[in-house]
Amino acid sequence: MPYPALPEKRPLLLVSVVLAVACAFVWGEDTPEVYRMVLRAAPLLMLAAYALVGRSDPDARPLAGMLVLAAVGSAFADYSPLIGLNARLLGYLIGLGLFLRHRRVIMDSASRVAAAALFLGTPVLLFVAADRAGVGVPVFMGLALGGMAASAWISTFPRWRVGLGAGLIALSEVLAIAASGDSTHAAEIGTWPLFYIGHLLLTIGVIAELAAREYD
Repeated sequence: MPYPALPEKRPLLLVSVVLAVACAFVWGEDTPEVYRMVLRAAPLLMLAAYALVGRSDPDARPLAGMLVLAAVGSAFADYSPLIGLNARLLGYLIGLGLFLRHRRVIMDSASRVAAAALFLGTPVLLFVAADRAGVGVPVFMGLALGGMAASAWISTFPRWRVGLGAGLIALSEVLAIAASGDSTHAAEIGTWPLFYIGHLLLTIGVIAELAAREYD
């Protein structure tokens, strides 16, 4: 079954954006735990639906899996940090595999330097943020996150959507760790938009490119 026209799937993106905005406004210390979990997961699950529904390309499935795990990881970030961390870690590994399958054959020196900076710099920043916040973060998380961002940057997908989106996701994780000792609503507002926008850009970039290749 061929890819449907992307405009037919835009309502899913619209619902996702509306839910993400609602999350920022409704979120608060008095919000029941179950509502908070749903609010964190729903926008990302809608992105997963956008990536998966009506798609025939097998590369849409790992993208949807990455988004579902991001939703689970986001939902459990406060309720069970270990579950949330492991879910996001697995999602980044899936994303790493997806982008490596679509890596550029020819890269200029600037792209190589940027990829190396993302791969090596992300775990360093994550470690520094965790150390200053007084929390522990597995080194493997930093490497998986940095690898995902670096592989997205050097993939054949649109760099200023997919690469930038992956970079924003990495930044959001670093800021979330840095603010882990702050339980205020302001800390959540500071990290959630970056996390969501990063996944939004990444999803739109990957699906648009897959659709274009399908019709070539």
